Amino acid sequence: MNTDIAAQRALDQLEKNGFDALTDIEKTLATTWLIEAGVNNGGFVDFFTSSRGNVAFNTPAALRAIGANQLAEIAAEANSVFAPPGPPRDRNTRQALVRAFDESKLRALATLDDRYGACTEDTDQLLEVFLARQTAQAKEKG
Repeated sequence: MNTDIAAQRALDQLEKNGFDALTDIEKTLATTWLIEAGVNNGGFVDFFTSSRGNVAFNTPAALRAIGANQLAEIAAEANSVFAPPGPPRDRNTRQALVRAFDESKLRALATLDDRYGACTEDTDQLLEVFLARQTAQAKEKG
């Protein structure tokens, strides 16, 4: 299956049924697409304050699942700017927390934006390999 189509289906399911109803593959596809769109188009502050940030808690795991280990580490560092257990799933709660960030937290996120943008891991290619591997494993089981 085409990665773009699979990711769009995962995003549609996320919107329709919520994160917890997704399969592990759908969670990985949707989360990876959302962090890529959010951070590449506005940085971590934008990602966390938008609806895309509703999956922020899952970004390190999703990026690791596709083999984007450097991006996963950057996402984990960004998530750690929030007090444990990390960024809340609720957008309004997350927005209030981000608005209350002091200058040092905002600078830390800006530095992570730069690192994320400079990272050479190709999530599109990694998602293609991930999806092909998952499809092959499903065929072997079926």
